[in-house]
Amino acid sequence: MISALSSNFSFAQRGLRDAQSIIQSAAERLSTGRRINRASDDPSGLAAADQLTSRIESIKHQINNFDQEEAHLGAKEGALSVVSGLLSELNGVVVTAANRGALAPPELDGLQSQADSIIEALDFISNTATFKGEKLFEGLLSTSLGRTSATVRGQEDDAKMVDAVLASMHSGGVMNLLNGDLEAAQRSVEGAIDSVSGTRAAIGSRITDQIQHERDALLSELENSESARSQIVDADVAQEMANLVRGQILQQASISALLIARQSPKVALQLLSTNLAISRQS
Repeated sequence: MISALSSNFSFAQRGLRDAQSIIQSAAERLSTGRRINRASDDPSGLAAADQLTSRIESIKHQINNFDQEEAHLGAKEGALSVVSGLLSELNGVVVTAANRGALAPPELDGLQSQADSIIEALDFISNTATFKGEKLFEGLLSTSLGRTSATVRGQEDDAKMVDAVLASMHSGGVMNLLNGDLEAAQRSVEGAIDSVSGTRAAIGSRITDQIQHERDALLSELENSESARSQIVDADVAQEMANLVRGQILQQASISALLIARQSPKVALQLLSTNLAISRQS
């Protein structure tokens, strides 16, 4: 009988330890919101979650790179839109100057001054347009845009072909508006306009057809990866609440069993003493 009571006492103690373990685990998961708080909770699950975390950080880095590239390209496109407006204005000046027979010398001088101002404005943009401290353009725009061939006439009316750019429209240049090659000036401006338009179109294509699509794909993968990681590591609140209640019930039951087990040996000893006393009297 004593052996049976001792066994019941050990069983009650084990039940109490199990209940306390259930309560501790459920309480920890509810407080952290995570099902896996240490490697021993789920080694394989933790390894899978770590891999997903690494991929998630990589995706976030790629998305940030796309955001930075889009912002950089947007700034460049904005500056080029200003350049495009200036080139259109310069084109109008050249077209007006081409009708030299209808213009008085002061009017031609005014057009030349206007052309000089526009070219200086282009170079100002080239020197000052930046994004996060980085220049958006390399070199002066007037020395890189509108490359063409212009005719230079000598004193004996001999002519030769030379390379020219927008900067050649400055006063005294081979394409100046007073006595320079205006046909070449028109070709130069039109070529510059086409070049800028092509660059802006390429920027727009990169942003809309590539960056946005690639970023959308990454965002979808990011959402799926975060969801998969959440399923692995996040605690099921309803389940853990149920475990906590179950653990508390088991704990109360085990404590009651221990109290009973502790009282039972005393009762058994009293019965044995009574039996022995009766045996001696008889």
